[in-house]
Amino acid sequence: MRNFEQWDEFLVTIANQADLKGEDRDFFLKRFDIKNENLTEEKFREQFLSNYSKYTFEYYRKAVFRQLKIICKDIDHDRKGKSKEIFNWLEREYKTWYTRKENPDILTEFPQKVSTVNNFDVLPESQQQVSNPFIPLTGIIDNPKLFFNREREINRIFEVLNSGSSVAIIGESGVGKSSLLRAIAQKASQYLRQPRKSIYIDLQHIHSDDDFYAALCDEVGIEKCSGYKLNRNIKKYRILLLLDVVENMSYDWFTNQLRGQLRGLASDTVPPLRLVVAASKPLDILFPYSGDKTSPFKNIYTPETLEPWNQETIRAFIESRLHADFLEQEYQGIKFSEDEISEIIKTSGGYPGKVKHQCYEKFERKKQ
Repeated sequence: MRNFEQWDEFLVTIANQADLKGEDRDFFLKRFDIKNENLTEEKFREQFLSNYSKYTFEYYRKAVFRQLKIICKDIDHDRKGKSKEIFNWLEREYKTWYTRKENPDILTEFPQKVSTVNNFDVLPESQQQVSNPFIPLTGIIDNPKLFFNREREINRIFEVLNSGSSVAIIGESGVGKSSLLRAIAQKASQYLRQPRKSIYIDLQHIHSDDDFYAALCDEVGIEKCSGYKLNRNIKKYRILLLLDVVENMSYDWFTNQLRGQLRGLASDTVPPLRLVVAASKPLDILFPYSGDKTSPFKNIYTPETLEPWNQETIRAFIESRLHADFLEQEYQGIKFSEDEISEIIKTSGGYPGKVKHQCYEKFERKKQ
């Protein structure tokens, strides 16, 4: 099939699964644009990334391939010239993705053909039985049934929100910030003393002030507007706005006016917005205050640092998944040895995605 009319949308899906962010994500979307399929690495750098040094080019290339290795298992990642092989893998994945997108009934008509790794959330409740409980391997955890731990952080975050302040979740890439944002959105109706509508915006997909205002107004349900009109139109609403990858807002394509308006909407006497933002670095580093640049986060946010899982949490996670009620009965007797668990603790660094990935592979080997 050489119909690639929705290739760009498909690449965004793959980038999300591989947890590609920032410049790594931009590199991936450019390199694997279908129009660049037959370009050598040298030609690609020459045509699209001429401002990159060879060292910088290789840095982003290796970073992207390292993330793709997590989800792309059927090619040899140790050999040279992987770009062509990855293009071939993407084409095969695209066929499946396109077929499911154009024929959504296939998910319920042929449930046995749907991968239980990436499609747990779309299967009917009665069919949510899987042969490997350590899912999903990548991406944001949307299903509350699969979200693990972080109760202490969630309680602290809602304490801050209920006290009248906004929250900044700070943590390294892969520590689970995006999944925590989704969990907060899902629990808001239960934990907030004053009701607010939860709106989640991923700033990886927002590339200008205009984009941001369009996304916000669309989610609120008002006409697209900014400035005074936005202040007027949004005043009657109470929104819990969750902004992911907020470090992107430091880029030049976002203006001081937008940053200042966000601050104003979150710090009014009766603010229409209460904010929870997620970033990889402290906000005073990402957005230093200066006389000519408004800092949208100064003095209105309480930081919540998100740390990797400790060994007790990893052990509890493994135990809970090995006894999960959504695990197919024939695999419910599989166990991990103490040495295997210790290896996972040591090599994962406590990052949830790495823990799941290593557990998944060990579980697969034990099934054979």
